[in-house]
Amino acid sequence: MQNIYDIVGIGLGPFNLSLAALLNPLSEINSKFLDNKPEFSWHPELMFGDAMMQTSFLKDLVTPVDPKSIFSFLNYLVENGQFYHFLNTDRKAINRYEFQDYCKWVSKQLCDDIDFESKVIDIKHDGEKFEVIKEGGSYFTKNICVASGPTKNIPECARPFLSETLFHAKSKQMKKLDLKGKKVVVIGGGQTGVETFRNALNGMWGKVEKVTLLSGRHNLQPLDEAPFTNEIFTPEFVLNFHSLSQEQKDSYTQSQLLASDGNTPQYLQEMYNELYLDRFYLKKLPDYTISPMRWLKAIEKQGESYKLVVDNLLNQNEEFIDADIVILATGFKSVLPSFLDGIADKITKDSKGRIIVGQDYSIQTTIENGKIYSMNFSRHGHGVADPQTSLMSWRSAMIANDLVGETKYKTTNNSESFLSFFN
Repeated sequence: MQNIYDIVGIGLGPFNLSLAALLNPLSEINSKFLDNKPEFSWHPELMFGDAMMQTSFLKDLVTPVDPKSIFSFLNYLVENGQFYHFLNTDRKAINRYEFQDYCKWVSKQLCDDIDFESKVIDIKHDGEKFEVIKEGGSYFTKNICVASGPTKNIPECARPFLSETLFHAKSKQMKKLDLKGKKVVVIGGGQTGVETFRNALNGMWGKVEKVTLLSGRHNLQPLDEAPFTNEIFTPEFVLNFHSLSQEQKDSYTQSQLLASDGNTPQYLQEMYNELYLDRFYLKKLPDYTISPMRWLKAIEKQGESYKLVVDNLLNQNEEFIDADIVILATGFKSVLPSFLDGIADKITKDSKGRIIVGQDYSIQTTIENGKIYSMNFSRHGHGVADPQTSLMSWRSAMIANDLVGETKYKTTNNSESFLSFFN
């Protein structure tokens, strides 16, 4: 007899791990989570020693909706004998190393619910249930939750040149970099670009000849962490925001770019202080340039090196930059994974080709029996909080409650926002 799960999660980053942790205590739910990696890891290519999370450690996998959970970050600290030492660090945000280790610890507690080394290659639906097909077997389930991660955003002009010397920051090449004596160009002025630039400048991969940071942004702009800005990272705001027209949502989401995609202010301050000390006193850093308002227009191959053709968006000049190594910190885009191709004709899309995601985080489809829940595919529907870890436990609680058909986790607050957005 087939074992039919209530839900199978595909992809095990923090988002689906949060859902797994909240479903684990619910005896009425039979779940399984799949990932093609051998163990939990989270952007290992970008695990710089100075890389910090941009949200409070209390916004972990479970605490905002289940503070008594054994899978909380605080319980992780207690179980690992770190609680008092952690308090002495006097931080509200943690290092990405710490966050990854915490998530790995949770995944080990949930080992019976997780199958690693399980690469999903296809999904079918027979009218009654889903068949999730992996290399070497299948899982049958009433519902699925897709959290396979976003797709690398590669500038069109860079695609023909992708190689060991021109690559996206989230690539295996980051693990074996040798930049000694090289001219390095980092493209992208978000947190990943700034961190890559700073670590290259400080010789993490060998002393460079020169490192250049190019950004299309107006400046190295800081994350907007103001308390009133953070009111948009609340369940009430997201629930009301979802009900707006698509035109209203698109306009507002674009206006709040720095609420989600800015650089950590403290990180910018530390980097500026380093540059100041070196320019006027230490004089040890290699040559560098930080160039905002630049747009990569074309790439030319010159032997083993590259010539980048760049538009200066401020004075409209065309500029040329030589590079031995080009690192694309150009972010990600939301694209449905190829394993959904078999049921793609059943997925409804809007006029811009984007999937339509309901308030309960299920994708609108023509499938009558079963739902496809999604993680990090609804920035256009749920706002700037969707790709962030800030509300991941709340979103997981929304899905868990919908699966069970009753409120197992509290997903609304008793108090109103300090800002009257919608009334």
